[in-house]
Amino acid sequence: MNILFVAAEVYPFSKVGGLADVLGALPKALSERGVNVKVVTPGYGVIDRKRFAIKRTPYFFNILLGRDRFKCPVSMFKFTDNANLEIYFIENEYFFSSRGVYTDLDGNPYTDNPERFVILQKAAMSLLFTMDWQPDIIHCHDNHAAVIPVYLKELFPHLPELKSVKSLLTLHNVAYQGIVPHDKKYMFGLPEKLFRFDKLMMWNGAINPLKAGIICADAVSTVSKTHAQEIMSDEEISAGLKDVIVSKKEPVYGILNGVDYNEWNPEKDSFIYENYSINRLSGKRKNKLALIKEMGLHESIVEKPLLGMVSRLVEQKGIDLILDSIDRIMVLDVGLLILGSGEEKYHSAFEKVIEHYSGRIYIDFNYNNPLAHKIIAGCDIFLMPSRFEPCGITQMYSLKYGTVPIVRKTGGLADTVSQWNGKEGTGFVFNDFTTDAFLKSVTEAIRIFRKRDVWNKIIHNGMLEDFSWEHSANEYITLYEELKKNET
Repeated sequence: MNILFVAAEVYPFSKVGGLADVLGALPKALSERGVNVKVVTPGYGVIDRKRFAIKRTPYFFNILLGRDRFKCPVSMFKFTDNANLEIYFIENEYFFSSRGVYTDLDGNPYTDNPERFVILQKAAMSLLFTMDWQPDIIHCHDNHAAVIPVYLKELFPHLPELKSVKSLLTLHNVAYQGIVPHDKKYMFGLPEKLFRFDKLMMWNGAINPLKAGIICADAVSTVSKTHAQEIMSDEEISAGLKDVIVSKKEPVYGILNGVDYNEWNPEKDSFIYENYSINRLSGKRKNKLALIKEMGLHESIVEKPLLGMVSRLVEQKGIDLILDSIDRIMVLDVGLLILGSGEEKYHSAFEKVIEHYSGRIYIDFNYNNPLAHKIIAGCDIFLMPSRFEPCGITQMYSLKYGTVPIVRKTGGLADTVSQWNGKEGTGFVFNDFTTDAFLKSVTEAIRIFRKRDVWNKIIHNGMLEDFSWEHSANEYITLYEELKKNET
């Protein structure tokens, strides 16, 4: 089976969020099961080309955006130990090679992101016509690749080489839809009729690539079973697209993202202070001691609950719940570590909190992968009170590291963390998106933390969970095979 992936970011070459982690792990897991996989992504300037042996290919495309033509050579990375997996990079000095993924160094989104990702998709289609290789499925990810199903249905429905090719669109975050003004229609290279009022590409007077991709894709999936149900039933969580989603003949498939336990495993993690395992938890305490010392927290916190959070600082992640309850949480005599960047209002609010609780709170507003590993290994409790969470992955990391998660019952959080009920469970789960509900879970967790035998049972339950990509990859293969069998 041949699968072509198209996505805006792919770990370890480029990474902003969880999308990169999925694209770094899922193609690898599939290829190890005999699937032939090629991945197409932009050749950003942030890619460490000295580290990776990325080489130019013979492929070279002139991509049209309206009347403008842009030269796009193609580079490739080939794994020496995996013949079934290749990564192709679409190059362009102006749009990709001189820039980062979505934003400039100050965190401002590039104003021409729509043009950049249309180029990615057109180049991916051009690659199909050039390579002596045909995919069975084109697996498109988020709005950055959502127009590819439209191209297949509207521009090339009768081409023999593409007639049997099916498309799968995976929604990692349906809130980001790639919406652009109507006057940008020229760049898509699609028939004028599709941009008329209430037609395929249009949505509330603007162009909505994600909406069009959902309609045209042969199948739509998202990254957890609960989130699949949520976006088919909840107007807010679907970001307004519920009716579009439920209008499809088939429901949204929910396939949980996996964890790469080669990278996230306390037994062999090279970033943490000391390795440990479910049978040797003394190493976890040593990580806590070292983390407290490195972060400059008061040494007395080693005997108290240490709470951690690794997250984007945006409303979706429940940051308001933490800020609104911070004083009541700190009264419970805890330490708190937060790693993440986001909206300026949250940065400012947390800076005031740091001043007020000096020696008990440390917050790092930068991207720091080694510190993320240290926090997840060294803390006792992991906070993830999201308003909505398609999948979430850090709560799965925390389980493996014996750091007990507190999560809201939504999306992938509901699918991966079970409430401790006195006998079984892996964490603490609250339903209502309110400060009181969140604080109740925090208080309960801290109360049980002081009962070491019970707490260790919760830790063991979490560390025994298995969210490896093996399960998810098998589910995707099943879905691919179903798509291949179905007639368009």
